Amino acid sequence: MVLNFLWIAFFLIAFIVALIRLIMGDQDVFKSLMDGVFDSANTGVQISIGLIGIMALFLGFMKVGEKAGAIRFLSRI
Repeated sequence: MVLNFLWIAFFLIAFIVALIRLIMGDQDVFKSLMDGVFDSANTGVQISIGLIGIMALFLGFMKVGEKAGAIRFLSRI
């Protein structure tokens, strides 16, 4: 619940700062704001694709270990 308010606060503060910069005469503030949003989204997608590959690799290792009995052996230790 607190994180919801935190995210709302982030967006509201960013929008208010953008409005203040627009009032001060910066006409490209919303263009730079949207460029930043899309750059961050692109970075997030690239990171998640890399993490999906690593996760699939280790899930494959776990499946092979499960079929070989290594999981049962490790649970007895």
